[in-house]
Amino acid sequence: METREEEAICQVSDCLQGRIRITLPQGWQRPSNEILARKFPYRTTPQEVFSDTQAEQIITFSLLDKQLQEKQVYTAVREIQRVISHIYPESIREQARMIRIKAGVAGIFAFITGGIREDAYHSMFILSVDEKMLLGSFHLPEGQAESGRKTRMDIMRSIQILNTQKNTEAYKSI
Repeated sequence: METREEEAICQVSDCLQGRIRITLPQGWQRPSNEILARKFPYRTTPQEVFSDTQAEQIITFSLLDKQLQEKQVYTAVREIQRVISHIYPESIREQARMIRIKAGVAGIFAFITGGIREDAYHSMFILSVDEKMLLGSFHLPEGQAESGRKTRMDIMRSIQILNTQKNTEAYKSI
């Protein structure tokens, strides 16, 4: 991961082996292995994880070996929402929708799950990177959902695709 400071309020990070660049709020970093094990106690964990200093707000990115063209993003995010809704009935807080970001179009939705101290708010998003699915998620306590939406949208809107087949071909034709 390469990190550059950009103004006093954010930092730029290249991740997924240089495939994407994101802008994170100042102070966000990769959580410790202990925090990762507690937050993601599964066999398969996200490829990239960043959090605020208290590890209350967490964003993840994974580039999956699943084909996804940009025109399929909305259908795919609706299907993911359907699966989540089946697992957690009545949990959807933001219906699946499309947003435009630097990297193209992204599909996004949000849901809540029960927590020990407080319910947790989760936002899932996907976009196409070299016709592969980039799956991302943003997690925080439900009480921070309103203020956290701006952070989530700022990070998502900052996503840039780097060193891709598409960009390389476009560069060669200039």
